[in-house]
Amino acid sequence: MSNDILKGLDKTIRDAMSDMNVPGAQVAIIKDGAVIYSEAFGYANLEQNIPMTQDHLLPIGSSTKSFTAAAAAILVSEGKLDLDTPIRTYMPEFELFDPVATMQATTRDLLCHRTGLPRHEFMWVHWDDLSREDLAVNRIRHLKNNIPFRSGFQYQNHMYGVIGYLIEKISGQTWEQFVEEKLLAPLGMRDYSFRIPYPDPSGKYARLYTPNEDGVNEENVPLVIDAMGPAGSINTTINELAKWIVFNLSGGKAEDHPLIDSAIFQELFKPIISYQILPFDFPERVRVGYALGWTVDSFRGHKVVDHGGNVNGGSALISFMPDENIGIAILTNANSNLFGTALSMEVYDGHLRCQGQNNWFSLYQDGMNALVTTMKGQLHAIYDTKIDNKPCSHALEEYRGTYTHSGYGDIYITVQGDALHMDYHGHSMDVKHLHYDIFTFELLSGPLPLSFATGFDGRINSLSIPFEGTVEPIQFIKKQ
Repeated sequence: MSNDILKGLDKTIRDAMSDMNVPGAQVAIIKDGAVIYSEAFGYANLEQNIPMTQDHLLPIGSSTKSFTAAAAAILVSEGKLDLDTPIRTYMPEFELFDPVATMQATTRDLLCHRTGLPRHEFMWVHWDDLSREDLAVNRIRHLKNNIPFRSGFQYQNHMYGVIGYLIEKISGQTWEQFVEEKLLAPLGMRDYSFRIPYPDPSGKYARLYTPNEDGVNEENVPLVIDAMGPAGSINTTINELAKWIVFNLSGGKAEDHPLIDSAIFQELFKPIISYQILPFDFPERVRVGYALGWTVDSFRGHKVVDHGGNVNGGSALISFMPDENIGIAILTNANSNLFGTALSMEVYDGHLRCQGQNNWFSLYQDGMNALVTTMKGQLHAIYDTKIDNKPCSHALEEYRGTYTHSGYGDIYITVQGDALHMDYHGHSMDVKHLHYDIFTFELLSGPLPLSFATGFDGRINSLSIPFEGTVEPIQFIKKQ
């Protein structure tokens, strides 16, 4: 990469942040084991006009998965774990809905997302007091798969929670302690956390934002994801994250000392299964496969290894070209934003002297805009099904009660005034009547339908919600 490219990069980043509505960002570029660029842009706090600095902590989201995969590889190096031995060998209580997956699923299967289990995201989001053990031992067995075991890739956070629990069982430490001792400390990473305090009296953390319907950024309350921590809970700074890229570009070494056996380290980057995360592609970048906590692609004929991350209000990317010995890390306080991916390709184009051939920022923004428009249409389509003048079959009081699902937990339905109200894992929502015994409520990104069912005795006995659209609606049984 020439100095001319670096000199023009500040303006490129600022212009792209403005175009893509990114409040603040941190960017680091690593070449030949050294940080050649590290800058912060925009604002860490819009309300107080506090500039983003390189010292503000930001979430790396699902980029955490690369740390969890590396932690598992350390156990393999120590002879305590085998990637291709069934999980039940180490964790007899492990059970999935699919009995074949229960008996055969290995650490490799869980790390590359081929268990047959879809996302089931509404099961864990906002369930703040869910424990990792409860998730791994009691809950996941009740989450239905939608494709056969090993038949395809489906991005899945729960299985990384299971791997975290497996690491705990084998090591005798929490996943957090193991990652700290075996990875963060040897790499000299000291400024990090596994949970964002809210409110944050220290001011160390950048505020997180999501644009509203008018494009105005509104602050998000950070997610508490302790149970799912191994899938996405690390928060850090760009300079600390640069050390992670140096480690991966150096073959898994910390100051020339290997933390992971070389052959096992290479297993982390071997494509295992074809994957798709975004529903659009570009000819310059060809998807190769998902490895262990990493995606592997070919960009203009060069191998690219990376992993993005997103939590509510923050997007991140860790990316590197191993054969070119160059990498880039991007942290932002913008929700569901592809600024980082576009910037990485802009930087790689500069390194490969292909700059100007593509405007990656506009290409990715156009793709995201189309995706968001489609998703909004799908989410709000439930309102178009409304049939007028079709009242519910029972008095509102008869819908009141606690409804439970062994995987998803409890839903509480109450009556407030002349309407139903719902509480799910502490998330409080109004419930609006649509027609018959079908109601709607707003959760996270949009509306969801809720259907009550009547038993043979004439009483309401269950409710169903399509929390996971690829399986039948999740049925919660009313407690008597």
